[in-house]
Amino acid sequence: MKRTLLKTLFASLLAAGLTGYGYIPSPHQKLPSPRDLMPRKGLRIRPAEATHVKFVKYVDPSGFFTMNIPLGWRVKTGLKPDGKFDIISYAITVYDPKHPERELYFCLNNSYGLKSVEARNWYIRSYGPKNPSARMPVLPRLSTDGYFAAMGPLFGYHKFTVLERLGKSALGGDVIVAECTSASGRRVQGLYHAVVSGMMKQPVQVNPFNARAGMVDVGPVLEFSILSETAPKEEFVDWLPVLDRCFASIVFTPAFHQQRRVAWTRVMGTSKYIMQTADSIRCMIMDSYRRRNATYDVLSQKRSDATLGYERVRDTETGEIYRAENGFTDWYKGTRYRPATSNAAYLTPVSGYINWK
Repeated sequence: MKRTLLKTLFASLLAAGLTGYGYIPSPHQKLPSPRDLMPRKGLRIRPAEATHVKFVKYVDPSGFFTMNIPLGWRVKTGLKPDGKFDIISYAITVYDPKHPERELYFCLNNSYGLKSVEARNWYIRSYGPKNPSARMPVLPRLSTDGYFAAMGPLFGYHKFTVLERLGKSALGGDVIVAECTSASGRRVQGLYHAVVSGMMKQPVQVNPFNARAGMVDVGPVLEFSILSETAPKEEFVDWLPVLDRCFASIVFTPAFHQQRRVAWTRVMGTSKYIMQTADSIRCMIMDSYRRRNATYDVLSQKRSDATLGYERVRDTETGEIYRAENGFTDWYKGTRYRPATSNAAYLTPVSGYINWK
């Protein structure tokens, strides 16, 4: 009898002790180890890089512009991909050398493209395959997505896919959100804009020895105010404010304007061309982005979180949004970090990453 009472008392004490940990095993369940019953350690929060960027002022060595860029980033001028200097088709590229998919590209003006394969074949027959015009890309669609899709092989990306059309800017160019695959195989998302025109017509006979062969327009496609702001797909919402701040800070100097007027007078015979400032272009494009239907962005961020093993939480004291490892809200019993499930939580750059395992 005493032995039975001792067994019952021991079982009761064991159950009571385990109850203190919120755990009562079934008769057939393996008892947890002492390590399993130990309370978890404190949270480890890693700040998000995009929200802790330090900006520095960049001064163009040629004296043509200044801008603010993230510390450690680099700036290139000249058309991509050959980098040739051209004051008319002036381009600025700002990028993170450690993560080159994080990039701002802005080109004032560019004449680089043909309207059809037939036009390119005409140049090849007339001047040979090495002629610059014979090597121009073909833009069958005179639009922003047509321009960037055609330029993919030259810029080092492929599979350019439009996700959302945001309408036209005040300059008349399409504003789109699109994805592509970088040379490294990483999926990249970006905000894109370009004004594309095929108004410079130059009809010629397809075959000068056969009048019945018809005509082909070999005039170039004109593009200007070309902009792309890109980042890896899962980081795009976080890095867009940084890229936009870089773009907004571009200031062209009087020396640049003077050189540009001289170049246009020499090439076009007129100095009446008025360049749109980077800031005015930015306002037009970013206004279209803010007025977009953000449904795709929300779904994209949710899919990205699920793929990478994150859930979003809000710091109730600061209002900041964090990515936390899956399971965090199941374990965490405090009141400071609460689940963030509203659409706004997926359109706001995250402040950091919470690790608890």
